[in-house]
Amino acid sequence: MTSLNTTLEPPEVPVVERGDRDTWRILWRAFGYLRPYRNLVIGTYFTMLVIDGLSLVIPQFIRQIIDRGIRQQEIGFLGWSVLALLGLTLVKGIFTYFQGRWTEVASQTVAYDLRNAIQNKLTVLPFSYHDRTETGQLLSRAIQDVERLRFLTGRAAFRIIDGAFLLVTTAVVLFIMSPNLALLVMLTMPLLVWRSLSFGRRFRPLSLAIQDQLAVLTTNLEQNLRGARVVKAFAQEDAEIGRFVKENEYWFGLSALSSRLQAINIPMMDL
Repeated sequence: MTSLNTTLEPPEVPVVERGDRDTWRILWRAFGYLRPYRNLVIGTYFTMLVIDGLSLVIPQFIRQIIDRGIRQQEIGFLGWSVLALLGLTLVKGIFTYFQGRWTEVASQTVAYDLRNAIQNKLTVLPFSYHDRTETGQLLSRAIQDVERLRFLTGRAAFRIIDGAFLLVTTAVVLFIMSPNLALLVMLTMPLLVWRSLSFGRRFRPLSLAIQDQLAVLTTNLEQNLRGARVVKAFAQEDAEIGRFVKENEYWFGLSALSSRLQAINIPMMDL
């Protein structure tokens, strides 16, 4: 049994050249699959507005409870305020449930439509296409890439819009409460933006390389399974195992590098 080398040097990440125009075109095509489910999308972003509004109101409500109910010992106000706070928290929880449900339903239906579209397209392509295209590549695209698009059209896009909206509204509330405090907090924004852009420039080509390497692994495995008798007939088991282990270690190195990048950068951006 070949032992896994967990001290691999960081592999060289291939540079994937793709213009911004092509990237945006692909993104718009992906989001186009959400059009039949616009009601779910509208409902999801409506719940976002309600949840973000409650996220801003609840801390102010707690402040009033402390100032009036505890410090001034207004017992009646304290009792009703606690009940109201519980009610607001319950309402927020209900909207959070529907938000998660609708987001997942919309993204899963997009993935469902994409898989059907891929299947329908592959069945009508000529033999020449299948002769020059590796089955493992097709499997990787149909599974891994569709899953990435599902996440993009669901939680990823939602988190970006939700984060931007919450950032703007929080800044407005801070400026209303204390302009000096708001300016102090805003001073950290350029650093966070720079860190996010730097992380994106490194993580995007790495993520693409991981997907491509997974396609290579899938192709290798598919070819070995399909040609198992040929491999055994020529006693090439050790050679094929070694080739697969080499590709697998390269994929492992890319994945480990991706994990390190996320472990270092994401906590820094959440500060």
